[in-house]
Amino acid sequence: MTNRVLIRNKILQIVFSAFIDRDKTIAQSEMEYVHSIKKTYDLYILLLQLIVKLTDEQNERIERLRGRYINPVADKDIDWRLSKNRLAKQLSENIQMNEYLEKNPEVNAVINPRLVKSLLDSILSSDIYADYLEQEDSYEADKNFWKKILKGWADEPEIDEVLEGESLYWNNDIDIIVTFVLKTIKSFKEDSTEDAKIIDSFDAEADSDFPGKLLSHTILDFDANIKHISCAAKNWEADRIANMDFVIMCMALTEARMFPSIPVNVTLSEYIELAKSYSSDKSATFINGVLDAIIKKLKKEGKINKD
Repeated sequence: MTNRVLIRNKILQIVFSAFIDRDKTIAQSEMEYVHSIKKTYDLYILLLQLIVKLTDEQNERIERLRGRYINPVADKDIDWRLSKNRLAKQLSENIQMNEYLEKNPEVNAVINPRLVKSLLDSILSSDIYADYLEQEDSYEADKNFWKKILKGWADEPEIDEVLEGESLYWNNDIDIIVTFVLKTIKSFKEDSTEDAKIIDSFDAEADSDFPGKLLSHTILDFDANIKHISCAAKNWEADRIANMDFVIMCMALTEARMFPSIPVNVTLSEYIELAKSYSSDKSATFINGVLDAIIKKLKKEGKINKD
């Protein structure tokens, strides 16, 4: 799994803050990045653990039904499907996740009982769950059920509310972290054991210089890149260009110059997608045109020597 898309996303948030507050030092921005990437990994673990917590809550509800003194519910009348979900059981036993949670108990603390109960009620009354009950009982059905549920969590208001109250970074991160959780679930097999690997962290990048160089050089080159942008966008006054659009273009130009192994078209494509997420489709079109003009100029000047 590549982390580079996530790293660009995180650095954009940090660099934007530095762009607004020019008194912030590179060292401060680097410390903020380290904290941010750690919190993002916490969110990844939190979403995996939420699967376990929801399944545990269903088990507790079943035990309460079976233990009623008056009118106990017969086992044959109990819905056992979610409580016996095989993927949830694998996650509950996963050594790597449990060791992380033991060292970082604050992650578990975020998952409050009210959230778990409310989400479980929503799941049990959903069409996804109704369809799950109709399917043959199998490991693949168990996995696919959670994959469908997870896809809705990026837009789940109750999860949003909890994340917003816990971390400045999480609301911006949840879309991409859901994709990492989905990839993790996909990697599990029916015979996966407690030693099954999940993602170790989000700061391990094949090119270890990538985050540090992109962050520091984007900040160092703000003024030079803004001049390039102002010249290329000559039909626009600088104060009419949104700050976020400036930052996205500054990062893209820094990456295009600093990393010979990353093709220019890959860089452009990634930052156009960032613009769509953080600005608008109109901004993305504008950014694409400005960056294309600047990169052609820098290639002619020999300052970018790659395709």
